[in-house]
Amino acid sequence: MNPYFAGGFILTVLGFLTALIVYSNRAGRNSARVSSERQDASDATQSAEAAQRMLEARTNGIRSGNELRDTLDKGAF
Repeated sequence: MNPYFAGGFILTVLGFLTALIVYSNRAGRNSARVSSERQDASDATQSAEAAQRMLEARTNGIRSGNELRDTLDKGAF
């Protein structure tokens, strides 16, 4: 076997293995980023739903006109 052919074959195999490692590393980082963004979106949705429920409780919690006037007079609404 020609030494140039053997050297070329070894370099080709090493290049392929290096490319495979780089590709798998990028895929792993991309997967971690996607799951992190999914968790962030879930947290934002939960916060928005909680804020909506708090607003509805505050709005619907006032039952009489006197309570509404008192709250508006205080400037707390």
